[in-house]
Amino acid sequence: MTALLKVEGLKVHFPIRQGLLLGRQVGAVRAVDGVDLEIEEGRTLGLVGESGCGKSTLGRAILRLSPITEGRVLFDGVDVASLKGEKLRSIRQDMQMVFQDPMASLNPRQSVETLLTEPLRAHGIPFDRKVRVRELLEQVGLPSSAAQKYPHEFSGGQRQRIGIARAIALEPRLVIADEPVSALDVSIQAQVLNLLEELQTSLGLTYLVIAHDLAVVRHVSDEVAVMYLGSVVEQAQSDDLYDKPLHPYTKALMSAVPVPDPVVEATRERIILQGDLPSPADPPSGCRFHTRCPFRQPTRCDTERPALRELDRGHRVACHWAEEIAAGKITPRSSGPEDVVMFTSRPSSPSELLGSSE
Repeated sequence: MTALLKVEGLKVHFPIRQGLLLGRQVGAVRAVDGVDLEIEEGRTLGLVGESGCGKSTLGRAILRLSPITEGRVLFDGVDVASLKGEKLRSIRQDMQMVFQDPMASLNPRQSVETLLTEPLRAHGIPFDRKVRVRELLEQVGLPSSAAQKYPHEFSGGQRQRIGIARAIALEPRLVIADEPVSALDVSIQAQVLNLLEELQTSLGLTYLVIAHDLAVVRHVSDEVAVMYLGSVVEQAQSDDLYDKPLHPYTKALMSAVPVPDPVVEATRERIILQGDLPSPADPPSGCRFHTRCPFRQPTRCDTERPALRELDRGHRVACHWAEEIAAGKITPRSSGPEDVVMFTSRPSSPSELLGSSE
């Protein structure tokens, strides 16, 4: 199957300036630093990683909401990164976004009817106002009476449904959902995720779902990519990645996911990453993860950046020693002032596991 979206060597660097009127560039924040991704039409790619790794910036760059420093974004064979003016506006009809905070993305002074029809007016698409609004509200499970209300009159879950309705108003082919349920209660999260799946089936949508919740990503994704400090370190089919993570960072993330079996949960290994995420303005040399990696090997990990390579069919990983780690030939380091230690005590939360708060 042909990829609907293909990202090649994408970089998003934000300049750091200082001096008189901030005119001199002295560095750059490498928010996204060489990402390659593919999503086949009608499928869902989940993008996961801790806060600050560049997930949201990548999603915004794909839609050209953030400037692209380098690389290509191919949507149905067209390089979005090179488009300008009317051509860029036209292709955005097929690429829409669902934002994390629906209250911040919806104009509080506009009624739901106005919010849902604004994209149609902006693109000059003729429509019957009442009919189209009623259709959109029905698709997201809201009554037609919601059309005359304002965002503050709805709950968080209902506002997110309005945000989803607005995103599908133009009948796009690709929807990027940036943390679509992170601000919602657990019971409401399930409803919204089920809604996204229903819309994908009925409308033939392709999704890029950005999240830090591993359970959410597994529930909705056909394939999962793991980001760390601006780069993808592992990508595979969802079941393959969850059942057999190959990158040390992915292993650490997976070790924080609770297991329903209490016996297994009490005995399985946990990996606690010590130290904070390095600054994207001054990333480590070599492997970006080597400063926190329990499997770090001197010299090569410190100096040579690993390529994202395929180990199994469709399973790619950016680690020099993935095969040796999987075979048990390299064990985690457990001593030394700069080493990361593998513990068997359970972290109290994913935030503790990652060594920083969300």
